[in-house]
Amino acid sequence: MFKGSVATRNVDEVVAALKSAAEPTRLRLLFLLSSAEYTVGELCSVLGQSQPRISRHLRLLSEAGFLDRFREQQCVYYRACANGRYVQWLRQVLSMADPQAPVLRLDRERAARVVGDRARVAASELGEAVARLSGSIPSASDMEGSRDELTGELLEVLGPANVGELLDIGTGHGLMLEILGPRARHAVGVDISAPALRLARTRIHGAGLAHCEFRRGDMYRLPFDDASFDTVTIDRVLAAAERPAAVIAEAARLLRSDGRLIVIEEFDQIDARASDNPLSQLRRWFAGAGMAAGQLRPCDLAGRHFIVASAQHAPQPTLAPRSHHVAGPA
Repeated sequence: MFKGSVATRNVDEVVAALKSAAEPTRLRLLFLLSSAEYTVGELCSVLGQSQPRISRHLRLLSEAGFLDRFREQQCVYYRACANGRYVQWLRQVLSMADPQAPVLRLDRERAARVVGDRARVAASELGEAVARLSGSIPSASDMEGSRDELTGELLEVLGPANVGELLDIGTGHGLMLEILGPRARHAVGVDISAPALRLARTRIHGAGLAHCEFRRGDMYRLPFDDASFDTVTIDRVLAAAERPAAVIAEAARLLRSDGRLIVIEEFDQIDARASDNPLSQLRRWFAGAGMAAGQLRPCDLAGRHFIVASAQHAPQPTLAPRSHHVAGPA
């Protein structure tokens, strides 16, 4: 069954993978977790089974390599693995069952209700947090009416190429993943706000972008290896950040050598922090992180003035070859 580039010579690994999926509840879990991220409690509600039983099934699937597990405050989320040969194995296992089977269709209906409840709770929590901070958190909602214009600006900056592995720092409601996710091979949205992440999961996975995932993290110390991403986006984060240059430095660390950083900021917000003008300020932040500014496009969105900027790693200076002078006779 497993063929081509996803094959392995480790027979025990194949047997363990097949055994882990060869059970009705575990197969149902794989169908659910291949399209979204869920907590144990949410999966219990969808499948109508006890937490100990669901937890045991999740442990077996995780040990077999099919699932990723991560903690977000008090919640533990599961999702199908996003990289490696297990992605291909999982697709082949799921292709053997009809997704329109009554039990799988019922699971999806129940999951939609559970996710709806999650979104309502998250929206309430996020609204309370924004109210406490007097609106200092940038919101995606004020950009909804200008999504098409913003999409056009981003595509002008990015060009026709796919964005590859995408990271969105300060993802909020997931607007960048909604726009660029269809062009990404795999995408991750990171935010410090757990309610914002719950809303983003609901929105992005509801749009069918199952290859997008979400993690809670500190934008100054993100939990990823160096040179992990082809594209990093930062949407309306720097102007409110205590250390904007440090955010860009962290983005630079995560970008591959030919990767691209895309920054969206409100012109007046950057102007309030700049010693001369917003474009020069962005160039200084980029240069401080070893990045070379590319396009800096002023544009009007949602009735306000914005900058859509791009940057790449600055080219390293090449050393002149050492000359080997051979002295002639005196």
